[in-house]
Amino acid sequence: MKRFQVLDGFRGICALSVAVYHIHIPQSFGEWAFFRNAHYLVNFFFVLSGFVMVHTYGQRLATTDQFRQLFLTRTFRLYPLHVFVLVLAIALEVVKLAAEHAGIAFNQPSFTGQRAPQEIIPNLLLLQSWWPGFNPQSFNFPAWSISVEYYIYMIFAGILMCTPRLATLIFLMISLVAVVCLSLGLASLMEPALQGLSCFFAGVMTYHLCQVIHSKSISRWLHTALEVVGICLTVSVLVSNIDHKQIVLMLVFCAVMLIFSFEGGVISTLLKARPFEKLGVLSYSIYMTHAMVLFAFTLGMLLLGKVTGHTFVTYAAAAPGPTLSFNNAMADNFLLLGLLIIIVGISAVSYRLIEQRGIEWGKRLSRRGRARSPISPVKTVS
Repeated sequence: MKRFQVLDGFRGICALSVAVYHIHIPQSFGEWAFFRNAHYLVNFFFVLSGFVMVHTYGQRLATTDQFRQLFLTRTFRLYPLHVFVLVLAIALEVVKLAAEHAGIAFNQPSFTGQRAPQEIIPNLLLLQSWWPGFNPQSFNFPAWSISVEYYIYMIFAGILMCTPRLATLIFLMISLVAVVCLSLGLASLMEPALQGLSCFFAGVMTYHLCQVIHSKSISRWLHTALEVVGICLTVSVLVSNIDHKQIVLMLVFCAVMLIFSFEGGVISTLLKARPFEKLGVLSYSIYMTHAMVLFAFTLGMLLLGKVTGHTFVTYAAAAPGPTLSFNNAMADNFLLLGLLIIIVGISAVSYRLIEQRGIEWGKRLSRRGRARSPISPVKTVS
């Protein structure tokens, strides 16, 4: 089965860009307009997941045994690292509590707000983005999208298994209804869930369109031109201030997915290079661990400031998180680079020790009790 290497490379770039978005260092390149809007790239993850899931499972979900295999492989793909980081987030709140007793002030007291104890169970069950009473940003806040994606996998698989002939039409209707609800502000479900539903199933429809046009022969220079246009359009919309930006970006991401699925241009060749391939492999770990790395680093900077008498961390009402700075442009840029290197390094360790083992556990469990003609687990990246 074909693996879209270029799209995996994009996944790594987007994960690292989202990490930069959450790091606030005033005089660094992280304040460029692209990175200040990089949170919209989470929609790219949803579109890509829909594209990859229908590519992998679109013709291979017809029985309850096949559904069980998908459930096990996807659960063990996402869950072990999620639970590990959740436990780490709770442990860091305990450290924060001890720091408060030592006289270190934070903008928010420990175990309050989005890290209140009652948010633990919804996070443990990945339900935090599906019910208005829960806080999607609680504890490890990037996990809000994993909460959405996990249950969308089950919705996708259930529809394919129960109504295979109508599945494509149902997928289209889900995406359209979610888009209408978002544009009109009719969030009967929580907005994060609608965001995921609209983008994921738009990705599914993009794959079907891809299957129709992939037989067309296009020259390498035209592929390259389309790739350049796709990237320029993405960046320009991302940094713009337009109405319904989230919906417009969803359509742009679908177009980019379609263009780069051919992997035929010069940019595609560059994105297949080893560094981008590695980033793609580590993308889930980068996405899931970066917030905790930032939290731990901020705590360390606060302690350093208390010892040295200097202020390295500040909190502003308008900022969504702490601001780190050495009050020097060069030092601040090196600080951001250093943090990104730490995040990638820790992600490499978490991928090897947790994520990869979870994938193997899921494969082993899915092989047990198979029917005579089940699907074979296929290595996919979510």
